[in-house]
Amino acid sequence: MAENSILVTGSKGGVGTTTVALNLGVQLAMQTKKRVALLDLARPFGQISMMLDLEPRFTILDALERIDRLDGRQLASMTMRHKTGVEILAGPLHAPMKTQQRQSVTIQSLDTLVQFADRMFDFVVVDLGVVNAAEWSLVLREAPKILLVAEPNLLALGMIERHLAAAAPAGIDCTRIHIVINRCRQNDDASLDAFEKNHGIPILGRLPNDYRQLTEALSLGMPLMGSTNNSLLARYRDLASWVTSDGKQQLRRSTLPAQDLSPSA
Repeated sequence: MAENSILVTGSKGGVGTTTVALNLGVQLAMQTKKRVALLDLARPFGQISMMLDLEPRFTILDALERIDRLDGRQLASMTMRHKTGVEILAGPLHAPMKTQQRQSVTIQSLDTLVQFADRMFDFVVVDLGVVNAAEWSLVLREAPKILLVAEPNLLALGMIERHLAAAAPAGIDCTRIHIVINRCRQNDDASLDAFEKNHGIPILGRLPNDYRQLTEALSLGMPLMGSTNNSLLARYRDLASWVTSDGKQQLRRSTLPAQDLSPSA
């Protein structure tokens, strides 16, 4: 069973799952100084390498093609080490898959890859994008921590209930699923408190909406960086500390105003 893996998935498309996975992986690497892998399994294409302005020589597809004979040296050679310390195995690029690659992309092989990385690294953050719990149950059942990312709107919050309802019949322990609300504004706190109370679903963390900071980071090909008084960055640091404390550390609940808010992000 994977002991050090954190799977990040979205309640629906467009909620910022990849941004959460990327910045969590970076903060884990920077805080712990340990080996942290970031696996880009989001479909159909990988975004993390583009967000960091990296040109990968290898991708997830290369690792899966060799999954039956993959060893630590091979996997290490396929990852790209970012200057923050996180080691990235990029997602698929635009090129069509070769026949042997297409045959190797199965849930079983993906699960084997996550398990292998879990044994090799101190922490493994996996960007799943949006997945169906029944189809991905083999991978999800093994994860000690699953972050389900949503936004503070009715559709994204409503989809949380659907994901949780699908998880239990698929054999996934719902106590391992933790809700992270992305792009929060200060006036969302009341409605999120009501959501928790009315549905009995606790929210682990609330990430402030900061469109300008995220846009600037993306244009520079960088993860979020900045001072300790940056509220969005502070929340990612809190989330990383929660992971390293094995869930014992409590995250702050209220949404602090970010430096630069916009109507959408």
